[in-house]
Amino acid sequence: MLPTFLLTDMTEATPSPNESSSAGPSSVTHSRRRLLRLVSLAIWIGVIAWQAYSTIGSPTPLNLITTVGFLLLFAIAHAQILLVRWLGERRLARALARMQGNAYLSELDNLPNRNYLLSELRREMPRARADRSPFVLILLSMDTLDEIRMRRGEEFTERSLKALAQVLKRFTRTSDFIAHLGGPDFCVMLNECEYDNAFIYLQRVPGSIAVSDGHRMYEIPVSARVHQYDMENLYATDVLRDAEETAPLKRKMLQHFGSEAA
Repeated sequence: MLPTFLLTDMTEATPSPNESSSAGPSSVTHSRRRLLRLVSLAIWIGVIAWQAYSTIGSPTPLNLITTVGFLLLFAIAHAQILLVRWLGERRLARALARMQGNAYLSELDNLPNRNYLLSELRREMPRARADRSPFVLILLSMDTLDEIRMRRGEEFTERSLKALAQVLKRFTRTSDFIAHLGGPDFCVMLNECEYDNAFIYLQRVPGSIAVSDGHRMYEIPVSARVHQYDMENLYATDVLRDAEETAPLKRKMLQHFGSEAA
């Protein structure tokens, strides 16, 4: 479910002269289109009425076929217009939904993105301060992603990211939060968790992801940064920045590096 924000300063603005003048051409164009539609409909009705009158006066097979043909053309033309308008409205609705979704969802498996994570941090930080129960951010990254892209191509890179995303989904509790920050970077927010307990989670996550290129398996290393909310920062952007500036953990600090995913 996408985060909901309160809208403030919902005051109606008086349109400026520039806005009024820019709305003029659009209004004229709309009126012209409506007039053209009415003229086209009137012509169709006139032609069909004239043909029907001719058929009634002289009901020959040719007149009957011509009248039926005009009626079919009229039905097909207007059905096509209605279909195009309906498809256009659906396409517009999908585009708007996609734009709204993209503001909070990553293109990678529709995971929450950085904006969504910041929204979740804004919601979680007051609760953590009130309950004196911190949370931990774990940033995991495929630092060699650019090199992988150059050597193995975009498809292999995408497969590597999806493999890491699936591993994180498998080992993360439903009460916690996963986000794709873009590129090689992921973030897991462990709620009601302290720094030392975060290593229990990290021991379950492999230090490298095995990905196949169709011929052989490659081990893609994964680095980790751990940052506990200090209960002092009031801005979500500062909390995330502090986590991103934390030094990566050394391999000897984590027993899970080099192990296989369960």
